[in-house]
Order: sequence, then structure tokens, then C-alpha cells
Amino acid sequence: MQVKLITNGIITNSEVYGRQSPVKIKVYWNDSLESRPASYALQLYNKNFSINLNGKLVFYNYGEDVTLNNQHFIFTRNEKISLNPAGYTLLLQDKTVVATYVKNKIYVQKMNEMGSTLSVSFPDEIPERGIDIINKLVESFNNAGLIDKNLVSARTNTFLGERLSDVSSELDSLELLAESFKRKNKITDITQAGNQYLEQSLVYDKSKEEQERQIQMIDLLENYISNSKNSLDIIPSNNGLAEPTLQKLIELYNQSVLNLQQQLKISTDKDPVLSRTRTELSDIKTDILKNINTIRNAYRINLTKANEKKDGFDELLNGLPEKEREFLKLQRLIGVKEQIYLFLLQKKEDAQLTLAANLNNTRVVDSAFDMGIISPKEQEVKMIALLLGIIIPIFLMIILDFFNNKISARTEIEEVTNVPILGELAFVSNPQNVLVTFKSKSIIAEQFRLIRTNLRYFITKDKPAQTLLITSFMSGEGKSFTSINMSASIAASGSKVLLIEFDLRKPKLASYLNINPKYGVSDFIINKIPFSELLTNFPNLKFDVITSGPMPPNPAEILMNDNLKDLFSWARENYDFIIMDTSPVGLVADAFLLDKFADVSMFILRYKYSYKSTIEYIDKLQKEKDMKSLGIVVNGVKSQRNWTYKDSYGYGYGYGYNYGVGYYEKGGGKLKSLFTNPFKRKK
Repeated sequence: MQVKLITNGIITNSEVYGRQSPVKIKVYWNDSLESRPASYALQLYNKNFSINLNGKLVFYNYGEDVTLNNQHFIFTRNEKISLNPAGYTLLLQDKTVVATYVKNKIYVQKMNEMGSTLSVSFPDEIPERGIDIINKLVESFNNAGLIDKNLVSARTNTFLGERLSDVSSELDSLELLAESFKRKNKITDITQAGNQYLEQSLVYDKSKEEQERQIQMIDLLENYISNSKNSLDIIPSNNGLAEPTLQKLIELYNQSVLNLQQQLKISTDKDPVLSRTRTELSDIKTDILKNINTIRNAYRINLTKANEKKDGFDELLNGLPEKEREFLKLQRLIGVKEQIYLFLLQKKEDAQLTLAANLNNTRVVDSAFDMGIISPKEQEVKMIALLLGIIIPIFLMIILDFFNNKISARTEIEEVTNVPILGELAFVSNPQNVLVTFKSKSIIAEQFRLIRTNLRYFITKDKPAQTLLITSFMSGEGKSFTSINMSASIAASGSKVLLIEFDLRKPKLASYLNINPKYGVSDFIINKIPFSELLTNFPNLKFDVITSGPMPPNPAEILMNDNLKDLFSWARENYDFIIMDTSPVGLVADAFLLDKFADVSMFILRYKYSYKSTIEYIDKLQKEKDMKSLGIVVNGVKSQRNWTYKDSYGYGYGYGYNYGVGYYEKGGGKLKSLFTNPFKRKK
């Protein structure tokens, strides 16, 4: 298992390691016990700590043995690091998973074309951990290379040691036998002829022993190879056989075995490289066995020749006394064994020197060090942030525009219909507190004056009174607000104005004007109430109002009553302008019933409130002539970037100047707000 400590954060969690860890954790692993990956909530304090075990907090002291997941832990407080109040998470991870993760993040690349220098890097968010991993990797690599080199020498040394022990025992036995023979037979010297025969016999005897020894070594080597069932076994190379071809084959075989061992660490059984390497090993082993058989035959031929020569001198020695002859044979055997012993001893010393002198072929040029932040790069982050800062708003604007079905620009109206735009009205947060008066100098007042001016192009001069019908497609687009302020604006120019509320379904004028009239339009149509009792007069605003009155159960039928003609006949005789505030045409047909009394129709649209489909509806009304002299007023305009304040007849009117938000009352010197309620009546 692998231990990881995570510090809990408000936004994200981060891992702590090494010297930056507030606690040092020592683990006593027991591989015989089953352990699975697990996580524990850990809270550290200055004197002790707690671990959440199955929903229960268990407190421990630092230095105390803690058993978690069948393993033993000891926690030691690192006083140099402050504690995190949000706590920590202790993770126990599987070593195989962690090793795979580390292996996939290690990058090795050549530093030059010859490939003699390699660069090893490991990107990690904790530099200290990355340095430790690389240093440990290089150390393990060097140790593995040294072990591979020492493996051949160690096997050879073991082989020679076993053979040397056998020859030493045989030599000791022969020396003891010769000593006993001389003591028993009192032999001190051999005749000159015997010495000559003996020397010649020893020469061929030595040659015979040499050939027999070589044959014996060959047999041992062949038996070792034949009995080795593991393809990963190393063949002893320093085996006392002075055969260059055989030695090269053995060295080639051993190198292939080492390569196979390395490949097995990183490959599976299905890897074709493993299959190819095993085939090469089998072929080399076959060549070695064939070469051994050839060498054995050559040694046997030499042995036969040595035996023939030796037999000739043995016949000469047979003429010597029997006891001396036997002693010479013992000396001859002792001499041969001494030569074999010295030879094996020399070879063993050579093998030990090779084992001790083995060094790594690799050398660390620079130890692992922190290269600084490699990802994310500062310039890339800035560039991405800049691109996202540009792309995301544009994308959002495109998406919002694609799904936007509300009117947001004057051009959207002009592209769909030829109905003229009489003017635009700026957005007013509280329309009930705004009323155009003679002294008003605000932008909204100027906008109503502009609309009033544009209405002159619709006025028929041969009529004694002009009737203006104001409607919209749905509720909330500003009909009543426009009706009141248009009445006030026209009245401020000196005309006598009557405002009639024909929205019998959802009347608003009474609440807007803060009045409570006794009778209204529905009272007149049903009960023929006198005209004088219908009116509500505003002397300071210079226009009169007739509200809708009580809400009838059948508004459409009420508006079709003939008494309505009498109302308009009386109104045309007593007023210059008659303004009708009607119901929305998108919901009911009341406005169409009143169109026969209208001279001019004003359709109210509201910025970012009215649907774009309403423009097509207005264009249809004009083409089918369902409303007379139709014009459009756009209400609630917030931004001048989407709207050009230009009337439908090409007369430009800019609002680059500002009148301020109030005016000074005569004589008082006091600034009075235009947004105070202008509808309060004197009592």
C-alpha cells in the first residue's frame, strides 16, 4: 500500500509531501495481511489527532501505534508546519496503481544523437516528491545493471569453487597415500633412469590428465546446460576451457538471457519480442551443444595419442623395482592433481577479481533538481484567458441573440414593416411618477414633444377634432403611460384634450392619476349619465379624463352600443384632441371596435419586452387597413447604441444635451423634482 496525505481546502484539495507535511507517518507493512485501498478523515491537533473510523471519531496520541486497514502506523508531529483547520484526508492506495501512474509520467529522452546521455524528467505538482522519484529510479537502474554484471561472475565463481573443493580432496588423499607408502616401504630416492622415465611419463601423463580434465569440464558444462530447464539460467563463462568459439557463444547466450530478463519486466507473454528472444536462446544453446561435442571429440583424439606415448614409457618403468614404480605412479598422480588444483585456484581468483571490479557503465551527470513550473505556462495561461475573455462573451452574445425573441434594435422594426416610427421613449423605472408638463425639460418630455410633432403629419385639417387611438399587443407595454403623457404633452401646446379610457377589462388610469371618479364610460353607455358627471378635470395639466367606470361582464358588446356615437359627437364638439386608451389587440378585439372613431392609431412596442412577431402583426394591420393612419412608438429604450433617435420622416433629433432632472420654481430658488407625484389634487 502507498500512503498519501491530502489537505482539505475551500475550493480544492491539495497533497502534502515530505518536509511540507504537518505529520510524519511511519508504516510497518505486513504483506501477509490483506489490505485494500481506503481513505480516512484525519484531524490534527498540537497534542493529539483524531481519525474517523466508521463514522466515529477515535483520538490518538502522537507516537502511539495506530492500526488501520490491518497495518500499523505511527504518526509524528512536524512542528515546523502549521495545521489546517479544515482537516486532512489519509489515503491508502494500491502500490501497483501508484507504480503504474508514476511509470506513465516518467519521460526519458536522448540528449545527443549518439544516445550516450539521457535526460529523465518527472512532472509533478510537488517538486520534492519528483526529485525523490527520479533519484530512486536512477539508483535502482544502476543497482540492476550491477546485479546483471555480477550474475555471470557469481555463477562462474560458484562452479569453480565446487570443482576446486573436489580436486583438493583428491590431492589430499593422494599425498596421504604417498606419505604412508614411503613410510611403509622406506623409499627415499629413485634411480637416474627411473627419473628420466618418470619425467617423460609425467609429461604425457600431464597431457593425458589435461585432456581428461578438459573432457570432464566439457561433460560438466554439457550436463549443466542439458539439465537446465529454466531458459533464464546463466551459463558459467569462466569454466577453464580455452576455446574462443565456445566462450563467444556462451557470452552471446548470457547476454541474450539478460536481455530476456529485462524484457520480461516490461512485457507480457504475448509480446512478439519475447518469443523472438526465446527462439534466439534456443538456437544459441543448440550451437553451444554442437560445439561442445566437436571439442570433446578433439580432446579424445589428443587423449588417445597421450595414452599411446604414456604406455611406451610405462613399459620402460616396468623394468624398475615394483615398489619404486608404484611410488613413482603416486608422485605422478600427485603432480597432475597439483597442476589441476593450481589451475582451478587461478581461475577462481580471476573470477573473484572480476566480481569485485565490476562497475556500472552509467554515470549520473546531474542529480535531480526542480526545473520550476512547466505547466501551465504563464504566457499560455494569459493567452487562453484573453481568448476566453473574447470568445466566451461573443459566444454568449450570439447564443442570447439567437434565442432572443424580443425587440432590441430599431432596425429590427424597420426591416420588417414600413409602418413609420413616431418616436422612442426612454426607460422610466417608475412611470407613475412621470408626467410631461409645460415646464418639463427632461429627455422623456422632449421625446413626447417629438412624437406630438410627428403626429401633425397624420392630422387632417378639415376635421374639427382629431381622435388618437393608442393600443398595444399585450399588457405591460406602456399604453396607459403613453396615453397620459401624450394627453399632457398635447394639452401643453394649447389644445383642449380629452383622455378616454376604453380598457374596460383592466383599467389603470384611475390608479395612475390618483383619482376616484364616480362614473365612467360603462356608466354612460348603459345609463346615459350626463357628460358633465363623467369628466375629471386637471386644471394644472389642462386636459380632462373619462375613466372606464365599473367593469362590465360583456365589454365587447358595450363598445358596440349606439350610445358610444353620442359620446364621440359630444367630445368632437368640445375638444380639439380625443385620445383613446384601449385594450391590447393581441388579447381582445376591443380596439378594432373603436377604430371607426379614430383618425390616427398609435401602436406601442416596448424595448426588450415586446415580441419580434408583433412587428409582423403590425405590418399585417397596415396592409389589411385594419387601423387608420398607423404609427409606432417604442417605449422603454435603455441604450442609445441600439437606437437612433430619428423620426420616421427623416427629421433628425439628437439628445446630446441634457436639461437636468429638475427646474427652479419662480421666486423660491428651490430645486423641485420632476418625479414627485403631479397628480395630487388641491382640496
